[in-house]
Amino acid sequence: MQRRSRENIDALAIVVNYNAGGWLRDCVDSVLKSSCRVGVVVVDNASSDNSIAGLGGDAEKIELIRNSENIGFARANNQVMTNRDAEFYALINPDCIVEPDTIETVIDAMRSDESIGLASCLIRNADGSVQKTCRRRFPTPASALVRTLGLNRLQPDKYKDFDYGSEDIKSGVEYVDAVSGAFMLARGSALETVGYLDEGYFMHCEDLDWCKRFWQSGYKVAFTGDTCVAHAKGASGRSLRVNWHLHQGMLRFYRKFYLREYPKILFALIYIGVYASFIGKSSKILFRGQNS
Repeated sequence: MQRRSRENIDALAIVVNYNAGGWLRDCVDSVLKSSCRVGVVVVDNASSDNSIAGLGGDAEKIELIRNSENIGFARANNQVMTNRDAEFYALINPDCIVEPDTIETVIDAMRSDESIGLASCLIRNADGSVQKTCRRRFPTPASALVRTLGLNRLQPDKYKDFDYGSEDIKSGVEYVDAVSGAFMLARGSALETVGYLDEGYFMHCEDLDWCKRFWQSGYKVAFTGDTCVAHAKGASGRSLRVNWHLHQGMLRFYRKFYLREYPKILFALIYIGVYASFIGKSSKILFRGQNS
């Protein structure tokens, strides 16, 4: 397929949808109210609910791609980025609501520093609290072991968690290891060097992988506290399948970036810890299902 020439917009927003219900309409509506010029593409991964029909009049203002099966988050975003030329791509989860100035504020930060290849902003939960994953440190096998043993909770000053949480949020721009895939802007020209999302991840951890590769390619990953996004987190549901892909994604990340750097015995412990976490969280999902 021939790559479409760049349009007269500041950013191209990509919203990958899978059974997000009314959240999709609210998300798209908020993006369309942006203070800068934003094109919107919704990629639907074979939803079985009424989320697409619920777009109503907004459907005339967006481009809609309907996939015949759920191809995952990475592949669905790549489906757009590999065929549409844009200065910036805004990857937005369908359960996110952006402020009118959100995309413009992040773009301004990126235009002021060409070394920034990927950026995001403050993300809040539905109750207004800070979503702890909006700024993250790269997880390593060693830090994963620390979390598994609970040392980060017992001695938080000595052992830092993966996620910053509400720790020391300031105005302006700061550089961080990683940002959340719920909302992030990528510089289009940087993708020639960095590459697109790794489709080996079906969902979860592809954002960590991308952040890692941006840094490895000489670009910075940035965060600004000057604007925010509200993220309902999990509008498409947390099922056993989602839980499986979350844990498999983490193992893929560890293997891809750390396998040669750490002793095999540590990796063996990490595998045990990850699968134990999968079993524990799956049990909670099943328990909630039986009692709902």
